[in-house]
Amino acid sequence: MLDTKDSNKTKNGRGETNWQTTKKVGTLIGDQEDIERRKQLSSAALVKLKNVWLKGDKITKNTKLKLYKALVKSVLTYNCGTWAPTQSQEERLNAFHRKQLKNVLNIKYPLKITNSSLYNKCNERPLSKFILESRWRLSGHILRRDSQIPANQAMSGYFVTEGSKFKGRPLTTLPVVLNRDLSRIINSNLQLKSSHDLEHLRSIAQQRDEWTKLTARIREAAEASQSEH
Repeated sequence: MLDTKDSNKTKNGRGETNWQTTKKVGTLIGDQEDIERRKQLSSAALVKLKNVWLKGDKITKNTKLKLYKALVKSVLTYNCGTWAPTQSQEERLNAFHRKQLKNVLNIKYPLKITNSSLYNKCNERPLSKFILESRWRLSGHILRRDSQIPANQAMSGYFVTEGSKFKGRPLTTLPVVLNRDLSRIINSNLQLKSSHDLEHLRSIAQQRDEWTKLTARIREAAEASQSEH
């Protein structure tokens, strides 16, 4: 049993363990905590530019969208390549992103627009696709680096404890999400469940063209999976 003092070090007043709300390089270590914080920060950035979104014909749609991508979307997606979102979290992020796009274009009830029309009008796509590409771009960059850097040591160390048993529902970690991405590719034996799988991906990452092709296959498989639902 933890005494009260130790318990306070482990959890804060909201029932979150302290490591989840620890900030490193502007990012909270807990994925859910960081995603919610990014939503809040991007919402604040969107509100600051409210006058820009409301100035109808005085500011072109393209200019508004450029400002949105530079000053709002960049805040929302900062370090998103490190996230390990569940599918429900991805859906909520996509919905949040669409809501922001509607604000930029001043589309409000009773006006209606389909998701596909909104993306076409804004030259955008579901945020989950952007996050997926960021996730694999970052992974490739790390795998090409020296094996002794902290990020690579963390990757290798993850599979050392793969046999450990933990109580409760398994956590959705970044390796789990990366493996989920790979599992969507039809007729592929690629996976990320062991240190051997990691080394195989590391060898692919050394060839940038091959890694780019792999990322494209993962993106296409994700898009096909979404279209089926």
